[in-house]
Amino acid sequence: MRILCILLLGVLCSGLSPTNHLTQQDKTRLKSLLEQSCTADGDITSLYHCVQGLKLLGSEASDKAGLCKTAASFADDSSLEVLYAASGVGAALSCPIKLGAKATEAVKSGSSDGSSSASLYFACNTLVNTGGKVDKAVLTALNAAIKKDDSLRSLGLAFHVASLVTGDVNKIYERIEDVVAQADEVDGKMLQFEGGLSVTSIVLTGAANLAAKAKKQLQITPEQAVKFANYLVSRKSVQQAKGALQLLEGIVSMTGSAQFTPVSVSLASPLAISTANPNVVISVLDLKGDVVGAMKVTVDSASSTIDDSSLVTGKEMTKTADGYTLNLMSLNPEPGFYELTVSAKPAKADPKLVGNTAVKLNVKVLAEQKISNAVLKVIDSDSGTKSNKLTYPQTSHGQSVRQKDRLALTFSVLSSTNNQPLTVHQAFVKVTHVESGAEIIYVAEADMNDVYKFEMDLDTEAELLKGSGKYSFSLMLGDAVVSNPITWVFTEMNLDLNTPAPADAAKPFQPKPEITHLFREPEARPPQAVSTVFTLLCLSPILVLLILWIKLGANISNFSFSLSALGFHAGLGAIFALYVYFWLELTMFETVRYLAILGLATFISGNYLLAGIAKKTK
Repeated sequence: MRILCILLLGVLCSGLSPTNHLTQQDKTRLKSLLEQSCTADGDITSLYHCVQGLKLLGSEASDKAGLCKTAASFADDSSLEVLYAASGVGAALSCPIKLGAKATEAVKSGSSDGSSSASLYFACNTLVNTGGKVDKAVLTALNAAIKKDDSLRSLGLAFHVASLVTGDVNKIYERIEDVVAQADEVDGKMLQFEGGLSVTSIVLTGAANLAAKAKKQLQITPEQAVKFANYLVSRKSVQQAKGALQLLEGIVSMTGSAQFTPVSVSLASPLAISTANPNVVISVLDLKGDVVGAMKVTVDSASSTIDDSSLVTGKEMTKTADGYTLNLMSLNPEPGFYELTVSAKPAKADPKLVGNTAVKLNVKVLAEQKISNAVLKVIDSDSGTKSNKLTYPQTSHGQSVRQKDRLALTFSVLSSTNNQPLTVHQAFVKVTHVESGAEIIYVAEADMNDVYKFEMDLDTEAELLKGSGKYSFSLMLGDAVVSNPITWVFTEMNLDLNTPAPADAAKPFQPKPEITHLFREPEARPPQAVSTVFTLLCLSPILVLLILWIKLGANISNFSFSLSALGFHAGLGAIFALYVYFWLELTMFETVRYLAILGLATFISGNYLLAGIAKKTK
C-alpha cells in the first residue's frame, strides 16, 4: 500500500524536476578544491576529506605512499575523530592502518554505553575501516544515545552506525520517517534539514545506508527525492573540502543503486535559438552528470509565453552526440519566448527514475532584423518636400538644410526569415554634432501599419543643438528577441541654424576656467579702547569680591599650610590659568591633555585635604 501511494505521488508531482546537475566544470573545480588538502604534512581531517572526495569523483590522490605513511602515524592516537580520519584515509587508499593499544582502548571506550552518537559514529567507522566488525551490543548504547540526544545530526549519525551493526536495526530504521518529516521546504522546490548541507548530507546518506542494511524501502517519496536533489545541487559552489565531500556523498546517495534517481532534464544548448543556431539540445543526466541510459525524449508541447499559442505537440527529439536535439526553427516560430514541456522516458520502464516527465524549459527564438523602405524627407515650406531614399548600410552625404526646414524619416523593420514586420522595443535616432561630439537621442515610433516615423522641426529644436555645422544622424534598433542589433549612420548633413553655438561647443573636453570660492570677509573689529573697557567690565566682579573680602574681613586663620592644602589650591589655580591659556593659545586637545594631569593631582590632594579637615573637626 505504501509503495502504491509513493508511485501515485510520483505521478501527481511529475512536473517537478532537478534544476541542475554536476557539470564537468563543477567536477574539475571540486577536484581542484579537494587536492589543495592532499598534502602528507597536512591536517589528517583535511586529508580525509581530500582522499574520500577524490574517490567519489573517480580519481585518486597523488603521493599515495606518503599519504599512507601520514595516516599510519596516527595509528595510536587517543582522539576518536583523528582515528576515524586516519583509518578512512587508509581504507580509501587500500593501506589500512593497524591500531595501537591506546587507540584500541579509545575505540572500545567510544563504542560503550554512555557514548554519544558522534563518538559511536567515529568509533564504529574506525573499527570497520581497520578490518573489524561492529558487535550488536552497540545497539544498546546507540538507542541510549539518541534517547538522550535526538537532534537531526545525532539521528543522522545513528543511521550510519546502525547500518554497520550486525543485528536487528528495525527500531532505528523506523525513525527515518520522523526525521524526513522535519525537513524544511524552500520555495516549494527544495527540501533541507536545519543545519544546512552538513546535516542534510549526513541524514540522507545515513538513511539510505540503513534502508539498504534493513533491506527495506527508504521512507521518502519521489517528490521529496527531487526536492532534496534540488537542494544538493544548489550547494555545488561550496568553497571548502569538507563541504565538497558532504556534497558528493549526498549526490552519490541519490544515484546508481539508490531507491530513487532524480533525473536532470535541462538545456544543453544556448537559451537563444536563431537561424544560425536552430537546434534545441536537451541533456538527460543524473545528479553526477552521468547518462542514465537510453531514453525517449519528447517535446510534449511548445507554447508561446505571450499568447499561449502552441507551436508543436508530441514531437520526438533525435538522439545526437550532444544529447537530444530538435530543430525548432524548422517549425517557423515567431520571435519571442517559448515554454517547452519535455518528458524523458526510458526505453524500459524504470520506477527508480523521478523528475523526468513534464519538465518545463524556456527558450528564446531570435529573429534577424532588416531595414526596408527607409526614406528621409526634407520639408521646406517654400520649395516643398525633397525625398531621399536610403539604403542600409550606406550613408547619404552632402545635404544642407536650414532652420526653418523639417526632417522626417520613415522606415520599416522586417524579419529576414519571412519578411514579416517586426515591432522592436528600441528604435532611436541619434543626432550628433560632428565637431564637438555632442548628441541628442530621439524616439522613433511605429504607426498602425508598423511603419516607424521620426520627425524633427529644426526651428523648435535649434536651442538644443550646437549651432550651425555638420551633423550625423544614426538609427539604432534593438530588441530582446533580435539577434542583430543595428546602428546605422544613415546621413550626414550641414545644418544652417540662426541660433549661435555655445562658446564651449567646439571644445567640450578643454579645461574650464578655475572656480575660485570667495569666503565672507570678517566683520570690522571694534576700536581697542572699546575692547579694553569691555575686558575690565568682565573682570570687575573679581575686584568687587576682593573689596568685599577686605571690608568684611576675610578669615584665613584656619588655612593649613600642609602639602595637601598647598597642592589642592595650587592645582585649582593652575586649572584656572590653563583655561586662560586655552582662551589665548592652546587647542582643545592640548588643553584636555594638560587638564588630565592637573585634574588628577588636584583631586588627590583635595581628597587628602578634606579627609584631614574632617578628622581634625571630629
